[in-house]
Amino acid sequence: MTANVIVTVEREFDSHRERVFDAWTQPRELAQWRGSPGWHVELETVTGTQELGGRHFHVKVRDNDPTTRVGTDGVYTEFFRPDVFVSREKITGDPGINPDVPLELRVEFTRMGREGTLVRIIQGPYEADVASWHGEGWEKEMARLADYLARTEGGAR
Repeated sequence: MTANVIVTVEREFDSHRERVFDAWTQPRELAQWRGSPGWHVELETVTGTQELGGRHFHVKVRDNDPTTRVGTDGVYTEFFRPDVFVSREKITGDPGINPDVPLELRVEFTRMGREGTLVRIIQGPYEADVASWHGEGWEKEMARLADYLARTEGGAR
């Protein structure tokens, strides 16, 4: 089989683009919301250099089984704050993703109205049999981001 499916997820937030962009790219903020329910990001694993060519890394851990760990090791191939970033990433520990084949993650931040932001996530390629599961995972993470922004400043629609 060949990984050939791209996942796209969108959500609108009631926060400025700069605020939402920082929640994605600042290590301490990312650690507060990334991961689907039942998972968390280990704060001590989160690193990142917010610039073109900058590396970033984090590990998600399953809450009820700390031995289940998924690592993301990426390099920003585009970085235009607050509009977009693109990262070439290797994912380890996820049985649905080949750790030797990089994925591309593109996250776009589009201004909506006066203070809103539309976030569009485009990631792949995935194998067809796991793509929908990863799309659902991104939707759950966007809900966690909405909760985080609502607690810290702004919210989601």
